[in-house]
This record gives sequence, structure tokens and C-alpha cells, in this order.
Amino acid sequence: MTERVQLRQGLILGLLAALSWGIYNVGAEIGQATGFRPVDLTMLRYGGAALLMLPLLYLARNRLPALRQIAILSLLIGPGFALLFNEGFQRAPLSHAVVIGPGTSMLVANLLVRLIDRSKMSWNRNIGMAILIAGLLIIAADAPPPRASGGAVWIGDLCFLAAGSLWGCYVFIMGRWRLPPIETTAAIATLSSLFFVPLYLIQWGLPPMTPKLWAEQFFYQSVMGGCLAFIIFAATVQRLGAGRAALFSALVPSCAVLLAIPITGQFPNAWQLTGVIVTTLGLIVSMDMRRARPARLPTAG
Repeated sequence: MTERVQLRQGLILGLLAALSWGIYNVGAEIGQATGFRPVDLTMLRYGGAALLMLPLLYLARNRLPALRQIAILSLLIGPGFALLFNEGFQRAPLSHAVVIGPGTSMLVANLLVRLIDRSKMSWNRNIGMAILIAGLLIIAADAPPPRASGGAVWIGDLCFLAAGSLWGCYVFIMGRWRLPPIETTAAIATLSSLFFVPLYLIQWGLPPMTPKLWAEQFFYQSVMGGCLAFIIFAATVQRLGAGRAALFSALVPSCAVLLAIPITGQFPNAWQLTGVIVTTLGLIVSMDMRRARPARLPTAG
């Protein structure tokens, strides 16, 4: 498969991954607004995904990555990662999350590619990343404040910084290891659930929500956030490498803004639309489609 074909496939998969994360983010906002706690959403994200993918895990039991690899990835983007991000939402404005989370993950993944793999980034990549961050800042300029006070804002910012760094490390490692997307996602969800779900039931317990609300969040958290988004993004990393794939993290806020129209009936204003356009332009510049050659992609970006 040539680099141009891989680039096109990776671009489509990356956009689908950003859309999936956008749906998940809108669903998380709905969930917290209807009374779900961050720990409830985290439990659904990993426990529900493990339940859905258990048959696949059994069928692929002979093709699973090494336990050491799954353990490392689970530490990076398991329940701890989700709780960090949700804790940040309780303390810092949404505008901070929009910039710090995706921006940090994009920069960390590309920095690791540059420092560890000694892979130089093109001018297009550097300029495109700057445009992407500018688009995130435009979207953040009009973002609403947090729903409730939760302590020092700088602590929330540190949570976003830590979560974004963990995701950037995950993207880089996936780019180096080239693990199968479906089997890896199923194994991460299962291992994370084995540790987190018992703790959740003992420490917090299930909230008294209606079956309809549980079913709604099962779709957003388990199906979209826990399964599809992870699988599609892992496939994106396989085709584009860590550096390029990490750029799609910056599109998630834009996708959430657009998806809020059909899901919640909220229409974006001029600032938000401008941010969507700018981030899209940044991605196009970063991909540098014209330079694709019929050659094999580098290992990690």
C-alpha cells in the first residue's frame, strides 16, 4: 500500500475518530447535566465497552498483545485518564479544557516523535499545528464557564495538562507498537474494568437514574467513547503514524460544536464557526497531501 493511499485512508479514519469523540463529548455534557457523576460516566466508558467487546476478546484470545503492553496502555488512557479530565471539568472553565487537553496531546505526541524517533517535522506540520492551536483558542474564547465551583482553577488546568500528556504518550506508543486496533481496545477496556468497576461499586455505587438515561449514556460512553472512537483512532495511528494522527485531537472541539446542532439543538455562533474553519484549515495544512509519495510511512509519524 502506497503512502498516498495510507494517507487518504488515515485522513478518513481520523475524521471519523474526531466525530466519534465529538459525539462522546456532547453525550458526557448531557450526562453530567442530567445528574451523572464523573465516576459514573467513567464506569460506563470502560465497563460498558468491556461488556460489549467481551465476545471479540474471546475470539481473538490468541492474537492479543502482550499483557505488559496492555497494562502500560491501560495506565495511560484507562480510568485514571478519564477521571483526570472529568476532575478538570469540575474546577476549570470549559474554555481551558478545549485548549489545554487537545493542544497538549498534539504537542506531546509530536515532541516524542521528534526527540525519540529523531523524525523531523516539516514546515507544513509546524505551521498547521500553529493554525490548529489558533482555532482552539478561537473556540475557547466563547466557551461557557463551568457549571459549578470546584476549587482552584489552576488545579483543573493541571488535570487537563496531565490528561493531555497521557493521551499524547498513548498515541506515540501506539504508533511505535502498531498493535491491532480491535483486540487492543477490547483488552484495554477489560483490564481497566477489572480494576475500576469493583472499586466503583464499593466506593460510590450506582446512582438512581431511569433506564432511559442509563441507556442513553451507555450509547455515548460505552459504544461511542469506549469502543468505536478508540478502535477508529488506533486504526488512524496505524496508517498515519503518531505525529499526524495526534493532530486529529484538535478537531474534537470543532466536531462537538457542530454535533451539538442535531443532538441538543444548540447552534454555534460566529466565534465557534470561525474556530471550526480555522482548525479544519490547520489540519489540511498539517497533512500536506501534495508531498505524499509512493513510499512506506515511517514507524511513528
